[in-house]
Amino acid sequence: MTDQAQTDDLAAQLRRLQADLDAIKETLKQAGKREAHSAMHDAKSAMSNAEAYVRANPNAVIAGAVGVGVLLGLLLRRH
Repeated sequence: MTDQAQTDDLAAQLRRLQADLDAIKETLKQAGKREAHSAMHDAKSAMSNAEAYVRANPNAVIAGAVGVGVLLGLLLRRH
């Protein structure tokens, strides 16, 4: 194989590699978009569920917040 043929073969391999890398990049980009969309949907669902719980149980939520505040106050006071 001549030097020119080897150079041409290497150039062709590099072009195929670049095309493969571009395809991988596009695949990862699309997967990232799907995951971001799914995470956003899950977050909105969790927020909606939390809001519904708070509306249904306001006294429990207030008692829990007071309890956490007292606990943090005690822990921070000792240090």
